[in-house]
Amino acid sequence: MGYTLDLTQKLTVMKNVWHLTRIDGSTIPLGTIEQARMKLKEEVKCFAPDGSIWFTIKARGIMELNATYDIADANGASLGTMQKDFGASLGRSTYRVETPSGRWTVTESNKIMAIARRVVGIVDLPWLFRVQFSILNDQGVKIGHVNRANMKIRDTYEIRVDDDSLDLRVGAAIGVAVDAFMNR
Repeated sequence: MGYTLDLTQKLTVMKNVWHLTRIDGSTIPLGTIEQARMKLKEEVKCFAPDGSIWFTIKARGIMELNATYDIADANGASLGTMQKDFGASLGRSTYRVETPSGRWTVTESNKIMAIARRVVGIVDLPWLFRVQFSILNDQGVKIGHVNRANMKIRDTYEIRVDDDSLDLRVGAAIGVAVDAFMNR
């Protein structure tokens, strides 16, 4: 069955804000995700439409090359972890995701585009290249994607997952990582 999400960034001065919507079938607002800027230790909170915490993403360390992020539900129970694979990320950004129900790899789909994005990123033209990540299961089979729409002022991502064992909140966290943590 799976799910499809839309993650759209709202432009603000003091924090990164995204609106999360489920878009497979009917449109269902799921919440607002916020990340304070200029923090040494990354922390992201997702608020449900009623304002309560739905899930959080917290870095274990301060600005690490192989950063590990803990994803937790509203009560602080672990939904899983996401670790940036520094070695693989030299060519294309790569994350390892582990949850109680499985393991996944999230990696840029096209190595040439990944390198070009980095070079052009020096000039800060992020809208020029389409950012595409593949979500692979532990057998290396593609079970989804995170795609950024290009040529838009605000970053907008489609997160598609065709594996019900990957919790929707973890899928949303992957989308946030692609936008907020990709160039770190």
